[in-house]
Amino acid sequence: MSASQARCYLHVGAPKTGTSYLQSAMWASRDAIAAQGLELPLRRANEHFWLTLALRGQLDDDMDSPRAHTVLDRLDKDLRTRTASRLLISHELLAPVEAEQAARLHAMLTDHEVHVVITARDLARQIPAEWQQSVKHRSQVTYERFLNAVVKRRRTYFWSMQDVADIAQRWQGPLPPERVHVVTVPPPGSPPDLLLHRFCSVLGLDPGSLATDATRANPSMGMAQTELLRRVNGALGDRLPHPRAGYAQVVKDYLGNQVLAPQGGARPVLPARLEGWCRETAAEMVARLDSAGYDVVGDLADLIPVAVRDGAVVEPHVEEPTAGEAQVAEAAVGALASMLDQRHRDLEELRRLRRSHQVSDPPHPGPRNVTALKRRLGALRPRRSPRS
Repeated sequence: MSASQARCYLHVGAPKTGTSYLQSAMWASRDAIAAQGLELPLRRANEHFWLTLALRGQLDDDMDSPRAHTVLDRLDKDLRTRTASRLLISHELLAPVEAEQAARLHAMLTDHEVHVVITARDLARQIPAEWQQSVKHRSQVTYERFLNAVVKRRRTYFWSMQDVADIAQRWQGPLPPERVHVVTVPPPGSPPDLLLHRFCSVLGLDPGSLATDATRANPSMGMAQTELLRRVNGALGDRLPHPRAGYAQVVKDYLGNQVLAPQGGARPVLPARLEGWCRETAAEMVARLDSAGYDVVGDLADLIPVAVRDGAVVEPHVEEPTAGEAQVAEAAVGALASMLDQRHRDLEELRRLRRSHQVSDPPHPGPRNVTALKRRLGALRPRRSPRS
């Protein structure tokens, strides 16, 4: 790298590998990482999401702001006017980008030393996590149908985001293999900050300097809660038709993350009948990664699912994970109670605001109070990308 050439890290996923945690730590620590010579181009995290839509040709005039349609132009300007020696672009929805689309971003970075970073987790944890994530994005597919499609390779979108060897090959482009960094997610029971340390070692950052207290999480739901949400998706019919047109904020973020996830419950796991297939598939993917000569941060063995490690059960051994009707009903009753309680608190807060600010009907706070109300109630989070 020449004295004037900046290094650009492209963190391209995969989804469900701690990406929300890592990204929020970086955005919350912009001053700290800037002091260490690393900058995040563009102004906000959602603009990195817009970048994924622009590269994949998925921007929509009806759902995406005018600024989203100019994200590539603004990125180009940021790249030309950068002052830091290192840059980071990070979003998990870069994972399914096709090779030709990735080449478009590579072409914008010809004056940079490009490095691709991929965070990867074992398939035994990724498969149930991706089913749950699909339900959070309005899918009505049952877990059994999802599993069958994954095993038979009919669910191509899943593999475009979770076949790490294929992601690496698509994004490598003209880069030498040592500039593709595969960061493995540590197995359960590892120190909670180990993934962050591994990620920061690639970027040349001090992990202790980052603000991690307010990192954003993408919480998991229990099996019964996920099945309940799947049924709600069916009951919605043609209402809230698209994840980016209201569904993500109201259903995914509020009902899924704030109401159902806190209920806990047994999480979806890979059924025992698929454990052998999963280990064989993961081993084949690991062999492809190993033979490619990529830089591995962690251990490729982390990507091989194991039922037991050092005498401790990593994942419960379940013949066929299901949610009984009684469990789904219990989750539904609890969700309704929580939502009624939240509705009551919302109305009380609106009444208080109207009294204190003398706001008359309609019963919504004025624009000046909307942000404060959302922050206090925590019921309506700012919109973000439909995946994490």
